[in-house]
Amino acid sequence: MHTTVIPDLFGRVPAGLFGPLSGPLASLYWAILARYFQYEFEREPFALVKPAATEIAEQLLRASPIWQERREELLSLEQDGTLPESEPDLAGEAALARTMARRLVARLEATGWFHFEYRSNLGQVLSFHPWAARVLDTLVRVARDEQPIFQGYAHSIATLLKPDTFASRPGVSLREARRHTLELVRELKILNRNIYVFTQRLLDEVTTAAGVLAEGIDHYKDAVTANYHRLKTVENLYRWRTDILLRLDAIERDPVSIESAARWYAEQLDLERDAASRQVQEDLHLMRMQFETLPEITDDIDARNARFSGVALRKLMYLLRQDRRTEGQLQYLVERLARDEAPELEFDVYKCELLCDGFLYTPPTRRPKAAPQPLLPRRRELSEDVREQLARRLRNPFARARIEEFIGTLLGAGQDAPMGDVPLEDDEDYVRAIHLVIHGLDGKGTYRFRPAEETSPARVRKGAYEVPAGRIERTRKKG
Repeated sequence: MHTTVIPDLFGRVPAGLFGPLSGPLASLYWAILARYFQYEFEREPFALVKPAATEIAEQLLRASPIWQERREELLSLEQDGTLPESEPDLAGEAALARTMARRLVARLEATGWFHFEYRSNLGQVLSFHPWAARVLDTLVRVARDEQPIFQGYAHSIATLLKPDTFASRPGVSLREARRHTLELVRELKILNRNIYVFTQRLLDEVTTAAGVLAEGIDHYKDAVTANYHRLKTVENLYRWRTDILLRLDAIERDPVSIESAARWYAEQLDLERDAASRQVQEDLHLMRMQFETLPEITDDIDARNARFSGVALRKLMYLLRQDRRTEGQLQYLVERLARDEAPELEFDVYKCELLCDGFLYTPPTRRPKAAPQPLLPRRRELSEDVREQLARRLRNPFARARIEEFIGTLLGAGQDAPMGDVPLEDDEDYVRAIHLVIHGLDGKGTYRFRPAEETSPARVRKGAYEVPAGRIERTRKKG
């Protein structure tokens, strides 16, 4: 299964499905479909028989302005070749409305939104086609301006990937987690774009302080603040993100779960076993990439949200103070000039200087630029004692050369000596002994340290200090 292939929509749904929602009678057709959807899917179990469906359509038709304003277009529906032949003319307004309602219902049925199936105990019952029910569900939520619950997506993904949940149904959990991940990122991207739309609407359309408050508090709160800010505070998205990424790491290292998920994919999606395994890996990779790039989206949302707040505040201040402050007047002129709505303005600009006695304007004066001055070096001769003291402090007493000088003094004319001969009077002696052992073990100097045999004491102790036992032996330098 490749996500890059464009799905064939009209291989699944009738080509004329959206025809009723694209013409001049679209609002009437939509009212009928939305009401049928509410009866079918948003109430207690209820069978909508054909006479009741026709009566609902008639009520909506009578309540619509179209019935009075576009009656001729309604009457022309009988010329549509997809409809049954028109009924005999009936007398009276009620009969005409009932005839038009039947034609509206018939067109919706003919274009593929629903059909009527016969049931022995009820008669003709309205039944939505699967594609129509899903499309209507989306359209109803859009019409209601329902906002997604971001923390609900994050909670569902984290729950599906929990070890106990995932272990029982790896395939189902992974597929559903992938779906929720794509929906979460999609809705965040939509929110990101919508904030820009809110900002532009505030700049271009709102002309009163009350409008700024309504747009910035009421509308914006419903679309952004109430939901997204909760995800940034109480239900912090980054906490969910870390847990989910850790679970994805664990799943990728679990071959048993991967194999079980691949078997489910093969059965559910009708794939070969190799293709199912690849699809499992692709879904895991897709989820990882979506969550790893999530901070970029949220940072962009934060920046746009801050810009909206700043625009709303400046617009409100401008509208409230534009009659009393020069700043407001200038902003008013700039706004009108930007929209090409301001009249032609002709004025001259003169140097603001000595307009009247006692004028407080002072022309700016240029200060002389400071010339660079070279720094003169200070020389101070050091005494020999000071030089020697600095040299001792700069030399590392535990460097290899210093240690080898010490070994030469310790061994004298001999070739070896035990570690017991090394002085251990203070901390400096102890640190030097440690470096002596370290340099003597790497074999790169003029001596080597041979540790004591297992039968001999392993440590040499002098007072509070203790070092490894062994012998120091002179060797030749490596050339």
